[in-house]
Amino acid sequence: MGGSLALATRYALPEVEVVGVDFPEVLELARGKAVHRAFPPGELPAAVADAEVVFLATPIRAILELIPRVSRHMRVGAVLTDLGSTKAEICRVAREHVPPGIRFVGGHPLTGAEGKGFRAADPFLFQNAVYVLTPFPGTEQAASRLRGFLEALGAIVVEMAPEAHDEVAAYVSHLPQLVAVALVNLVGRREGCLEFAAGGLRDLTRIASSPYGIWADILATNVDKVRTALEEFLEELSRLKRGLGRGLEEEFARANRLRAAIPRRAKGFLGDLPRIRVRLPDRPGALAAVTGALGEAGINIKDVELLRVREDIGGTFQIYLGTREDAERAAGVLAGMGYEAEVVD
Repeated sequence: MGGSLALATRYALPEVEVVGVDFPEVLELARGKAVHRAFPPGELPAAVADAEVVFLATPIRAILELIPRVSRHMRVGAVLTDLGSTKAEICRVAREHVPPGIRFVGGHPLTGAEGKGFRAADPFLFQNAVYVLTPFPGTEQAASRLRGFLEALGAIVVEMAPEAHDEVAAYVSHLPQLVAVALVNLVGRREGCLEFAAGGLRDLTRIASSPYGIWADILATNVDKVRTALEEFLEELSRLKRGLGRGLEEEFARANRLRAAIPRRAKGFLGDLPRIRVRLPDRPGALAAVTGALGEAGINIKDVELLRVREDIGGTFQIYLGTREDAERAAGVLAGMGYEAEVVD
């Protein structure tokens, strides 16, 4: 995540000097490409001394340890922030340990990638991604500065209280992760079941592949809210169990309505982008032809999502655009090329 932030800054804000702190093997990869200057961990005080904004892009436990260490070496007026996936505990430590004159603003980019380490860094990771900030009273100006910086990277910035953020995250991120883990373990214990796993199970459990090393700190710093979400989920499952004999039409209908109301953004859980659905044949260059044609028409693509694919037949893609007008124009361009394309409402 830190590597992606550095690359994104170099790409979108080339006038900004990026300073990195990491282990020598990482700095060797990042130097010149992602950072202008690089420091090993032992030289952290010198690295942050003149910085206007410092991002802590480490696991949560390390963030908690770094907040007091880093903030005491920063200059008055500088902004300290983090990329942690939970916010209440981090903000509590910041309130207690950040010295006067330094402004702390908690942050959480709701985006990520399957890979890890600098080799998996992506300069476009933050584009069209929701980025939550959790400022304290009195840090409004610092939050405004940080918002401007993040929006320049393409992020969609939303402000929330730390506790509100953690409650939302417990339901839309942490609970789904545990459900995916439980479902894979349950099915995996039934001999012969996994070999028949089709799209439904695969789609539901994709995030079960996430490494526990990432999740250990997240769950440990949001225990109460995650436990509440799990208890409510178990109650919901119990209601479904009790209703099996008499039918579940009402529950399915309600779920269908609620699912349709989820914002159709490819990243994050806020906002809504117009989109088109297009079916492409399985042949080299098909997707490139589509994106190239839209580029020639002056239509900017915000995101692309592969919905399903069948080898030797083709795949169905969703292409997210900036406006409804762009979506309608894009559908027309692709239909003119002979592709099945439609605006999705």
